[in-house]
Amino acid sequence: MKIEEFSMDSYDDIIALWKKTGISVGSTDTKEEIEKMVRRNPDLFLIGKSDEKVISVVMGGFDGRRGYVHHLAVDPDCQKRGYGKTMIDELMSKFRKMGVHKVHLFIEKYNKGVVRFYHTLGWDIRDDLIMMSYVPDKNLYKMRI
Repeated sequence: MKIEEFSMDSYDDIIALWKKTGISVGSTDTKEEIEKMVRRNPDLFLIGKSDEKVISVVMGGFDGRRGYVHHLAVDPDCQKRGYGKTMIDELMSKFRKMGVHKVHLFIEKYNKGVVRFYHTLGWDIRDDLIMMSYVPDKNLYKMRI
């Protein structure tokens, strides 16, 4: 697998991959919203290719203090080959170079396999926090697209 920085040319491929892997694709994943992410974090949005086909993706974010992992996905036909770990390792390397102290990610509760995956990589479940969300414009935010 060859890791590259994401370009909008691969937008349809990543959306299809996210849907194939069961990741919730919503209004924050439209072309316009993904373009915002690319402009803000161009070197932290990575895709993995094999034979020019996108088989993995991860979006990294940096808020100036902490790093975030969003929407890591590996094509189900290519899982169990270390590609997810390779993508996370590459993103963590970039975070280290930026001096990031702590990295967070969010996993939907039903997705126990993803919890196990990150646990084997050394991630810890936090039980000292409660995640809360606020939607300032309910007409703008849509859970699924």
